[in-house]
Amino acid sequence: MKGIIFVVWEKYLQERFGSPFLKHYRDTLSEMPEQLPVTSRVYPDEAFFKGVQTANSMSSLSTDRLLFEYGRYFILNGLVEYLCGYLLAQAWTGYDLLLLMRDAHAQMRRTPDGVMPPLFSYDVVSDDHQHMVLTYDSPRKLCSLLEGAIHGSAERFGEKAKTHQITCMKRGDAVCRMDVQFFGSSWAKKATPQMIQQEKERLSKQGLSNLILQILPPNSADSISMEEIKRAIDQHQGPYFPEIYQRQRHLEPVHVSQVYTVLAKLQQVGLVASTANKPGDTFMSRHYWLAPTTD
Repeated sequence: MKGIIFVVWEKYLQERFGSPFLKHYRDTLSEMPEQLPVTSRVYPDEAFFKGVQTANSMSSLSTDRLLFEYGRYFILNGLVEYLCGYLLAQAWTGYDLLLLMRDAHAQMRRTPDGVMPPLFSYDVVSDDHQHMVLTYDSPRKLCSLLEGAIHGSAERFGEKAKTHQITCMKRGDAVCRMDVQFFGSSWAKKATPQMIQQEKERLSKQGLSNLILQILPPNSADSISMEEIKRAIDQHQGPYFPEIYQRQRHLEPVHVSQVYTVLAKLQQVGLVASTANKPGDTFMSRHYWLAPTTD
């Protein structure tokens, strides 16, 4: 699993139960400060399941309740908004975001880090983009987390979601099938011209992301370092912006910290691969390339 799952999980525990709870949780897991999870790393599934079991034994909440609450929290969390903004900015409703999550999970599976986020299929029930039947068959059986994420997706846009488990692997069924309905009108659909303009301004800041995606080579054999990416940006900065953002072509010099931040965000949504999880990797020696976008 990607490190962001673990980082945000501990943030959820702290906000839900308090700092003393989190300290006791870390002590129970013998988690030393130097072992705290980081977003750039990949961790075994077993570590997450052990953490959930530990939180379950320490709290009065069932495992399913913990996972549901965490799924909702994950979608609404500020760190996820920050690191996954490239993806989240493309959604205007909870329904849209759910479909984007499915596509993002498929993309992450193409990276070399060995992450296997769950894939789910869906059947459209209504033409108004508010009702679907979702099928989930991950061996992890984290359908409660997915259900919480669905409710968080709706809440993110001022909507409400209604979910009903038709079948569930934890009850012995072959797959989990969930009826999902979204209610209410997304704030984005009621946006004023000023709000739309503000959103365009926010999206225009993704220009650096678009440039980096153009610079990176398509395979690991031709991967390049941070220094090489920064040099290419300095040489070619500007013409990558769409015409609507022409006035943004004359930018201030880009600092290497900005480049690293953008790369980290693009890695979170599976568009960029790196040597971050390879033995002997260091920040200075790390190389980057485009993750494949087809199987």
